[in-house]
Amino acid sequence: MIILQLIESIQLGGAENVAFNIAEHCNRMYTDKFRLVVCELYPQKNAYAFEKKQLLLSKNIQIICLHKGSKKTGLFLASINLFRYILKQKPDIIHSHTDLPDFVLANTLRLLSLFHIRKPRIIRTIHNTELWPTHPVIARFTEKMFVNDEIIAVSNAALVAYHHLRTNCSLSTSFHQCVVYNGCRIPPKGEHNFLIDREKINVAFCGKFELQKGIDILIERIRTINHRYENVFLFHMVGAGTYQKEVDELAKQSSNVLLYDAVPEIANQLHAFDFVIMPSRFEGLGLVSIEASFSKTPVIISRVPGLDETIPEDWPLQFHLDNSDELLAIFENIANHKYPIESLKEKAFGFVSKKFPIDSMIEKYAKIYADSENNQITETL
Repeated sequence: MIILQLIESIQLGGAENVAFNIAEHCNRMYTDKFRLVVCELYPQKNAYAFEKKQLLLSKNIQIICLHKGSKKTGLFLASINLFRYILKQKPDIIHSHTDLPDFVLANTLRLLSLFHIRKPRIIRTIHNTELWPTHPVIARFTEKMFVNDEIIAVSNAALVAYHHLRTNCSLSTSFHQCVVYNGCRIPPKGEHNFLIDREKINVAFCGKFELQKGIDILIERIRTINHRYENVFLFHMVGAGTYQKEVDELAKQSSNVLLYDAVPEIANQLHAFDFVIMPSRFEGLGLVSIEASFSKTPVIISRVPGLDETIPEDWPLQFHLDNSDELLAIFENIANHKYPIESLKEKAFGFVSKKFPIDSMIEKYAKIYADSENNQITETL
């Protein structure tokens, strides 16, 4: 059974990593049943993408690219090339991850319909709680082509977001829907190149420098924290994105802010830090939070739907984005050693071990793939 994992590109992102994990583990655990292929709409031309691609190839994961040019032209030409791929390779399932792959797939489905060609089974994983927030017209144009396809949400909050999207588009929801939490393995303690200072408290931000991730809020808060607690914290900013200039400026102005390029397999290196911070405005789930807990590195997170499903209910390192005092109070407590850190590490580790095992995720996806009769998989929230 040929299963195409349709992603935007090989880049830093939770949705992409989920697709990579599914491909790697299903190909290894179900060799006689499935052959999963990673398909990107357009390529990223940076060191992270190159290194990640080599890593995937070393794991015998086939990678195809639908368009070698820019993102702008790729979103349209990729639809034609996906249409051609379907005609030639006849994949059994196309598994789409996030909005832009959905958009390209919807255009391809229009082409298949135009030429009266039977479409493959369609599976969509909903990775976020904000879906097409600034493009409602494109959202409806895309969603119209999906009727009773299989919907898998990475969290309860993501499934709610899917329902809101369909309602806003005046469309009915699919009969086939469920929640499959993203699974993670316990990361090995890999070597790292971070400049850790054991005389200070090392706090890491690992992800895209984007508005969704709250990087602008973190920049503002770091300036306040540094003013109050000089020489206490060392911030490690790992990633890239549209706020690169602002992060660069912060690093130039602050001797305790260190900047690093995006790192493939960052989960293996989270053990180096004392804390990981995620000030996201919205998240479908938040793999870094889960990976940090598996690494026994406490995570400081914003109180937003989806992300709050990654930690125990009474987790003390949570804050509201619109309340600066809450985050500052957390850093004050950390500076004054008021948290039972070892107890928090074990509590978070136990929580994610039960809720987010990688084998459970792979088994659930494999069961859905193998369901050739396309039976209903609805679960109640």
